[in-house]
This record gives sequence, C-alpha cells and structure tokens, in this order.
Amino acid sequence: MPASEAIPARLRVRFASRAAQARRLPPAARVVVGGELLSSIGSGTTVPFLLVYLHDACHTPIGVVGLLLVVRAVMALAGATLGGALCDRIGPKAVVVTALAATAVCSVGMAAAASPLPGGAAVLAHTAAFTVLAPALDAMLAQAAPGPLRQAAFAWRNTAVNLGGALGAAVASLTLVVLGSGSGLALLYVLDAFSFAGFALLVAVRVVSSPALADRLEKEPATAWAAGRDGTYATAAADPVLRRICLLVAFTVATGFAQLQIGLPTLATAAGTQAGLGWTFAAFMVTSAVLQIPVERRLPGKSRASVLAAALMCMALAWTVISVSRPSPGSLAVAAAVLAVGGTLFSPVPPTLVNDIAPSALLGRYNGAHMLAWTGGFAIGAAASSTLLAAGALRALFPFCAAALALTAGLLWRRRDRFLPAPLMRIPVAPPPPPAPKESAP
Repeated sequence: MPASEAIPARLRVRFASRAAQARRLPPAARVVVGGELLSSIGSGTTVPFLLVYLHDACHTPIGVVGLLLVVRAVMALAGATLGGALCDRIGPKAVVVTALAATAVCSVGMAAAASPLPGGAAVLAHTAAFTVLAPALDAMLAQAAPGPLRQAAFAWRNTAVNLGGALGAAVASLTLVVLGSGSGLALLYVLDAFSFAGFALLVAVRVVSSPALADRLEKEPATAWAAGRDGTYATAAADPVLRRICLLVAFTVATGFAQLQIGLPTLATAAGTQAGLGWTFAAFMVTSAVLQIPVERRLPGKSRASVLAAALMCMALAWTVISVSRPSPGSLAVAAAVLAVGGTLFSPVPPTLVNDIAPSALLGRYNGAHMLAWTGGFAIGAAASSTLLAAGALRALFPFCAAALALTAGLLWRRRDRFLPAPLMRIPVAPPPPPAPKESAP
C-alpha cells in the first residue's frame, strides 16, 4: 500500500493545511523560524543543566553560584538594553549575526571551562550575547513578516522554540546517561555552539529584505504616539501603550512563566519529587508545540484583550492545581500542561503589538523594552520565590499568583474595549493567498 494511503484523509488534509500556512510566511520569516528551531535544540540541551554545569563541571561553590545567578540577571538587563539600541543603529541582521556568533564562541568557552573563574566568565558572556540577540531577533522577524502575517510568524516561532527545547532536552538526557555529567556536559555545550553558528550562517546567507512585501502589507505605527517619533529609550518609555504592554508582560512573567522555571522546581525539590521535573517540562513544551498553531488559527478577528485575559485565567488555573494538591509528578505535569495552554494564547500577542506600534527609528528599542519586561519579570519572580523559600512559606506563592492572575484577567476582560487603541483592538485577519494560476489546456 502506498504510504499516503496509510494516512487517514482527514490527517492528510490537516497536515497539508498547516504546511500551506507555513509556506504563506515570507521566505525570510521561514528562515528565522527554522533557525530558532535549530538554536532551541542546542539551548534545550544546556539550559536545564546550568546549575549542574556550574557546580559539578566548574566546581563552583553553591554560595558563589547564587551570586553568579544574580549577576547574570543584571547582565541580561544590560544585554537587552544594548541589543535594542544596536538594532536601531546598525540594523537587526547585523546584530543577529554578530550576537549568534558571539553566543557560539561563549558556548565553546563553557565546554572548555573546568574551574569557577573561566566557567563563570563564560556564563556571563553567554548571557550578555544571548540577550543582545533577543530584541534584534524579534525586530528581524517583525520586519520579515509585516502586517497581518506578523502574529502568525510569532506563533510559529513559539512552536519552534518549544519543539526545539523538547528535542534538545531528550538529546541531553540520553547524552548524560551514556557519557555522564563530566564529558557529557562538555559535548552538549559544543553541540549548542554548532546550533548557534548554524543559525548565524542561515541568517547571513538567506535573510534578505523584502521591500515589496513590506510596502504591500505594512502600515504606519498603529498609535498616534508612535507616528514620526525617534530618539532614545526615554522616548519609547513615554509611549503609554508600550508601557501598558510591558507592565502586563512583566507581571505575567513574574507570576506565570518564571514560576515554571523557578518556583515549581524549588517546590518539587523541597517536596522530594525532583524526578517529576523532567515530565513537567516535557508536558509544558510538548503541549505548547502541539497546540500553538491550531490555537493561532482560531484567533484572527478576536479581541486581543480577551485573548490575554483567557491566557491569564489558564495560568491561574495551573497554579490552583498546585495550590490544592500535593506535589507529585502527575500534579506537576498537569499544572505545566495547563500553563502551556495559557502560554500559547499569550506568547504571540505582546511581541506582535510591540512591533505594530513601533516607529521604524525605534524598532530595536521597542523590542528591547519588551525584552527588559521579560527579564525584569523573571528577576521579580526569582526574588519572590527566594524570599518565601527563606521564610519557609514557598507554598503560599502559588495561591497568591493564582489570585493575582485571575484578578488581572477579570480586569482585562472588563476593559477589553479600552485596553488598546482601536487599530490594535482585534487580531488582524491575514489576506487569503492569491489563487494558483490555471494551467492552459494543451
């Protein structure tokens, strides 16, 4: 039987529809999304094991590791600020290629380090290069997919990041089982370096500007404030719509995403259920990768504030599960999967809005401000977790986060017609693809 006949017709139609949607993205956007998939596989092999690397591979004392993580957070804020400014000065592509190459070099440095000083220096340099990269990548993807295609591009990027992270985590687990944490970690950082270097090569060779597409789909910034503006981060910070978006992002990261990476692992470790953390992160990444595009297909035309409110309610439900149950592999995985549903609703909306309102002269700084909101939210979430852990009251964090998220979701719902200016209120509907040319009869 032919392979195509073994696949049910409904699945063939679904796969063909998703492939057609991906092909509707401009070529440069597809390159960026593909590169994100590649680099996320590399990051997925290393990010979960940063503390293990510092303590076991570099022999860094636990007290110094804690201090290093604080300095790393400061470096992330500085890197995001610098990345946005450089993007406006020399262009997103130049920043992306340079930062990817620098990140690859830093990963090689981490693979070669065997003592606290070079290991810590490599970690801080890697963090700086990676956070310089982030706002430039957002700006480049926004330029590659302007207008109604933009939110779909960010949704595909979120799918690529989660799918790559899941694949990378699987590769890392297998590598560490076979080689152990010593030589295994070094190999993982070498693979991480290759993933970033490959992404840099893809962008350098394949990403070109598409002025015709931009002229056809892009409009002037969608707020009166943004029109005709240029200047510095102070100019961007004075935009009331950008401030509103960044405050919501920082709040959501601090109470939602940060607690997946900080509060939940700390709670699981305190309860002796560390073995369930692998399933927890797998549930989050697989759910995100599977649901992101089907969810995105149903959002055009809907109120952005309503979508954000639904996302926050899903996150509140996730932390409610943790609040009312004992920490176990099952409850951790369920909470992570529910949080992932909220993430699929939330993640594409803020970067799309930021790039919709950004004037061309401040595109990098607007994306830098968005990245600062993310890093600032993680810093706040980490501080809250550390404070409550020291006080022996970490479990109180999750009911508080659930209540705060639910209240904010209710406020967003009530103000859904006033949260954003009229041009931004609804998710745009992408134009239909042009009809295929008919073949002439022989």
